[in-house]
Amino acid sequence: LPSGVHRRFAPPHSISNSPTPKSTPSDFRGPTLRRRGWCGPRPSARTGIPVPEITMAKLPPPPPPRADSRCPLPSLAHLRGSDWASVYEPSDDTYLLLDALAADLAVLRAALPGVVLELGSGSGCIITGLAQILARGGVPAASAALVATDLNASANAATAATAAANSVPLEVVRADLLGAVRPGTVDVLLFNPPYVPTSEEEAAGGQAERDISAAWAGGPDGRVVVDRLLPDLGRLLSARGVFYLLGVRENRPDELAAQVEAQHGMRAELIAERRAQNERLFVMRFSRSQPASA
Repeated sequence: LPSGVHRRFAPPHSISNSPTPKSTPSDFRGPTLRRRGWCGPRPSARTGIPVPEITMAKLPPPPPPRADSRCPLPSLAHLRGSDWASVYEPSDDTYLLLDALAADLAVLRAALPGVVLELGSGSGCIITGLAQILARGGVPAASAALVATDLNASANAATAATAAANSVPLEVVRADLLGAVRPGTVDVLLFNPPYVPTSEEEAAGGQAERDISAAWAGGPDGRVVVDRLLPDLGRLLSARGVFYLLGVRENRPDELAAQVEAQHGMRAELIAERRAQNERLFVMRFSRSQPASA
């Protein structure tokens, strides 16, 4: 890691790895056990009335995907079936976020990332995949400090193992959201949050137990964890920082965009969208200024 990174983070529990080469690359995109699946209209937590389909009319549509937009995944061959009992398994949302990051390489390079942070890293697929995207785009691995956090100790171990299996230098921290981060230090922030609409009790239970349910139970509108993060967003991103957020339509992305603009003066752009089973997934990029075209 570059000198000074440990002064930016004050982790209570930290796992570092010494990456070893993996000779068998993997493009793992087979069927997975869907843990976030959610079907049909749900009653509003406030009124009990079924929520109508939510639109993203205020946000311009994302650009059409390129023919080569599918991003190769890092090797996950080291993770076994027993690991997925306690760690979120990569699925459609993981693939969409990686594809969006690969398509957004010009913006990532313009951010000159010194610190890249993923919140809720789970298996480590996204942060490791982003390191590979940057490397393919000519950004040296040594130029950025890669950091991943998760509440779940099993996820911390899986993330460290995935980085090591793919020869990616990574610092893994057991922490809640941005509590271990100094203000103004994060250049690229990634978050695939618990976005499934659930009861407040289910979301609170997952966060308290720090188990796999914390990876998907998002409370009413799937926003409980995201809404905790947003007030600190502008303070913790660097002047050139960008934030990538994945969600579903039930999370009310128009409202999210307006909230971040009002609180932090940051611009939101819908950069990717995809239907996966009964979910309409999206990726939004938040930035302080007009980013470079991808």
